[in-house]
Amino acid sequence: MAGAPLWLLGAGGHAKVVAATARAAGREVAALVDPRTEMSGTRVLGVTVVGEDEPLPADAELVVAIGDNRVRERLAKRHADRAFATVVHPRAVMAEDVTIGPGTVVFANAVVQPGARVGRHAIVNTGVIVEHDCRLGDLVQVASGATLAGAVKAGEGAFVGAGATVLPGVSLGAWCVVGAGAVVVDDV
Repeated sequence: MAGAPLWLLGAGGHAKVVAATARAAGREVAALVDPRTEMSGTRVLGVTVVGEDEPLPADAELVVAIGDNRVRERLAKRHADRAFATVVHPRAVMAEDVTIGPGTVVFANAVVQPGARVGRHAIVNTGVIVEHDCRLGDLVQVASGATLAGAVKAGEGAFVGAGATVLPGVSLGAWCVVGAGAVVVDDV
């Protein structure tokens, strides 16, 4: 398996998908880190859950495996001195010139087209289409089945809901929320 063992920060539903994606990409998931004491010592998808007070190995690579953008931001800042892994599912289609930041996860059947740039700690969910020349800032989350047409810009922490469509050239401001199924025709 490629790279150092991954330690996922989180043990909920999103962490399950990140763990499955990492495994599909040939990465070992060493542990899930969760602050909930009732989770400590349990197993999720066969991976042990440890408390947040567990010391992280020096060579561990991290992924914040929590869907909430603000919580992901807080944990990324808390561990800013650590190495973060980028995880891309082997069934994602990535143009060769795409730039993906550390801590970002791209799930199965996502398509990221030429010229696209995705920031740090972002989530490109299952079946998402990110067309040419899109710019996604740090901590952006694009939910399952959403489409970002060409040259869309999404500011830090923006959230695009499941099945939403953002038309070409539209800009989404920092921390804005686009509802599921929306069609965005103007800047937000």
